[in-house]
Amino acid sequence: MAAILITASVGQNGRNVRSDVTTVQGLLLARGHSPGTIDGLSGTRTINAIRSFQGQYMTQPDGLVEPGMGTWKRLIGFIAITPPTKAAAAASTGAAKPVEAKWSGDSAQWSQEKKLESMKPDMAAKVRAVITDLTLQKFQPYIFYGWRSVAVQQELFKKGASRVKFSFHNAQLPDGTPYSYAADIVDRRWMWRPDAEKNGFWSALGAAARKQGLVWGGDWVSFKDVAHIQLVSNDQLKRIKKESGL
Repeated sequence: MAAILITASVGQNGRNVRSDVTTVQGLLLARGHSPGTIDGLSGTRTINAIRSFQGQYMTQPDGLVEPGMGTWKRLIGFIAITPPTKAAAAASTGAAKPVEAKWSGDSAQWSQEKKLESMKPDMAAKVRAVITDLTLQKFQPYIFYGWRSVAVQQELFKKGASRVKFSFHNAQLPDGTPYSYAADIVDRRWMWRPDAEKNGFWSALGAAARKQGLVWGGDWVSFKDVAHIQLVSNDQLKRIKKESGL
């Protein structure tokens, strides 16, 4: 995969070379910060999306992406984002309640960054690389699930959407903090509809996952799960469940 590059600054008071703006817009969309139409024009929505992205780690976002600088490195996943909430959670006394409050609600509706934060760190890093790879291929990758609860997993099992009552999505730390070993990734335009296969998204996802040493559910023989990628092989599931205390 070729290195991702921009030639000049993008955003507020940037040079805004059209091809650079398109690249940044695609990466912002992949990170869950919509710039509106990906048209190569650095308008208000694009600048606001940059500021929204920067707001995860900067106290005063400037709306500017510069080649080789911090915002650019975070956009391409070279530097991980550490949200302020992590420090706050670590400083909490009575960990159970802050953890429960932070990770409540429908995990399918969490932001893309929160879904990444719900994964084991090395899994999150690999998923960022997969997202970047697919974005460069002009897909619009979207993490549908990072972590999800055992209750949701069991509902999927009942509906026949999963073969297991506990999955790598359900892994957590002893204090209840999500620690998913898996992610479900779709193209936001097609989701699971036939157009995803027709336009080559599933095969592209599989190839991008393999580059990162991940397991792709589309390679399974008995039950193909084309949106699913995971960090370790299926024979590790019992170990992960035991470590999760579930």
